[in-house]
This record gives sequence, structure tokens and C-alpha cells, in this order.
Amino acid sequence: MKDFWGISSATERRLNRLGIYTIKELALSSKEMLQKEFGIMGEELHQHANGIDFSRISDVYIPSSRSFGKSQILFRDYTSRKEVELLLLELLDDVCFRLRMHQVVAQTIHLSIGYSKQTGGGFSRQKKMGRASNLSQDIFPYCLTILHTYDNGMPIRSIGISLSNTSIEEEEQMSLFEDIDQRERAYALAKTIDEIRLRYGKNSVLRASSYLDHSTARYRNGLIGGHKA
Repeated sequence: MKDFWGISSATERRLNRLGIYTIKELALSSKEMLQKEFGIMGEELHQHANGIDFSRISDVYIPSSRSFGKSQILFRDYTSRKEVELLLLELLDDVCFRLRMHQVVAQTIHLSIGYSKQTGGGFSRQKKMGRASNLSQDIFPYCLTILHTYDNGMPIRSIGISLSNTSIEEEEQMSLFEDIDQRERAYALAKTIDEIRLRYGKNSVLRASSYLDHSTARYRNGLIGGHKA
């Protein structure tokens, strides 16, 4: 199926899980089901499978890359770096949620830290990941790398994070050495959590402190995105 326009290997696997293995089955499938699974792209897949294309030959496709970010001025100065890491993770979760809602992944992280009014100063640095993602578990170790590389230990009063260099989620490249099933389970879990937060509010699912400890341990052991930095 991946020889058909708009169907990558990852899209083909998702279609297979829906019981769709041929273009004919795609054309005869429920458009509503495809929209629920793929969003706007689901409707386009259904149209193309049925030979419908509303694009004009003269139209030139210009890919756009936008950034998604969030910043916070804290109510007090934070001296504990573990507390700062937790705040950073909460901001990152919100930004990654927005990435998934737009069905895109990002590859560049931009982290900004502002110190206490008494000391002034701060830093703003960016880092490009080995591959694009919209999962906090992939991006957070890179955030920790930036934080611990440039932080001078002063009390922190503001945090900002943005993710840029975006691309369509389906274009993510899988590593030959990666456990694809584990990767898909991570995406499935993130999607389930997103649905719960959409229905019951963003505070309906909170991370356990053990997640932060595990992520920090990965960073300290030199593990970035599942591989040695």
C-alpha cells in the first residue's frame, strides 16, 4: 500500500491495524473511522483511494515549519533543580500534547531560563535532536542536557521551552536498531493520555515522580533518546 500517494510505512501499519490491507478496502472503508484515526489526512486518504483529488496542477506545495512553545514566570524563586526539572517536564508535556494534536513532530529544542530578579541574567540555548519526535520521553533528556550544561546554579524565576523544525508526523524515520513495537506502544499510550486529558482536563493524568527520576538517570548515564550521546 505504501506505493500509493500519501501512504508511508507507518501509515500502512496503522491501516493494517484497522483491517485495511488494499487500496480497494481503503476506498470502501468508513470515512468517519479514517478521520478518527488520522484526522484531516484520513479524509484525504479516503478521497484519493476513490480517485478524488481537489488539488490543482498549478498549485505549488510549500511546506511550512512552525514552532510550538510555552513559558512560565514562576511565583517564587526555585533553587532546587529537581523542582525545576519537574516544572520543565510539565511545560514539555503541554507542548508535546499540542504537537500531537497538530499531528507533527519537532526536531529542534529551544530552552530559556531566567534567573531571580535579585541576580538577573539567564540563558537561551537550542539543540537539535537526532530525529524529530512529539514524545516527552524522547525530548526531555535533551532538555536536561541544555539545562545542566548552561545553568550556573542561581535561583530560577522563569522557564520557557519551544519546539521547532517541525514536519508531518507520518514522515518520522524509524531506526533499523529500534524496537518498532515498543515505539508504537509509546505512541498509543500518549494518544490514550491525550484523549483522557481532552475529555477530563489536563490535570486528570499526572506523572509519577518515578518518571522524573528515571529520565534524570538516563541523562546522567549519557543516554539521549535511547542511545549514547
